[in-house]
Amino acid sequence: MKIKPLIQTLLILSSLGILTTQPSFAATVSVEAPTSAVILNDLNFKTFFMKFYQKDIRYLKMKSLDEAQAVGLDDGHGNQRYAVYMPVQRYQNLQGEQRFIVWIQIFDQEDGEINRGHPSRPVVEMYLFKKLENGTYQLLSQSYPEMDISGSWGESHLEAQDFSKIKRVGKNQMGFTYGGGYTSTGEASEWEYLIVLNENGWIQQYPFGFASSNAGAHEEQDPEFGAYDISYKLIADPQASNLYPIEVLYRKRGNVDWRKLPKNGSKEVLNFNIKKNCYVHSDQSCDRMVDDD
Repeated sequence: MKIKPLIQTLLILSSLGILTTQPSFAATVSVEAPTSAVILNDLNFKTFFMKFYQKDIRYLKMKSLDEAQAVGLDDGHGNQRYAVYMPVQRYQNLQGEQRFIVWIQIFDQEDGEINRGHPSRPVVEMYLFKKLENGTYQLLSQSYPEMDISGSWGESHLEAQDFSKIKRVGKNQMGFTYGGGYTSTGEASEWEYLIVLNENGWIQQYPFGFASSNAGAHEEQDPEFGAYDISYKLIADPQASNLYPIEVLYRKRGNVDWRKLPKNGSKEVLNFNIKKNCYVHSDQSCDRMVDDD
């Protein structure tokens, strides 16, 4: 079914009172944990958007990125954004039960063209469901409203293949890592992120490792090139009270000492601080984005 007839039909049904209007659950900015009272008959994209975004759905004709499973959404400020329903991901939790991740990417657009400026990126939302015995799907949690998935040039750095890395990341938690970078005024920066798929509470994201170089201004063979990279691994600590520690290995490249970093080849173990809700260094400072306040 094409989007235009579908949306027009839905809007007509809504105006006639045949469809019950739902609040824009996904747009909620409350810090309270999401409710588990939401039940979907299936994980079809039409079912999802009608449940979470019914009052915001608009017809939007795109010139680029014209996806079959997508809708236009009113952002509440007179602008329309383009929401794409991504392939549903599944995994087994620690109890061996099937879990389903619905994730959408919401793009800024103008005249049917995706905004692909350097800092532009889609908003990514994730919803975690379990399948009930009667075949319906119950919402367990969703991404924290202010969770900012890395991206640039109009695209997200989170890809479908990243979900294949879902594994145990703490005492009672499952999650996965992904990387995202940004280049500005000659500096190339990249962070690693851990996404924790909490079944009680919000889905959360934690940055934990920063790599940088001046690759935007110098080739690697240039005398003035400087960089440092990281590699990392989660330490499966049976004594961990929450998320596992992360061991980070630092490696220098080039002739220039680029930024301050631990000694080349040195290792650092970042531990999760529950009170600060972040991974911390040995001095208990949070490992945050460089521009984080």
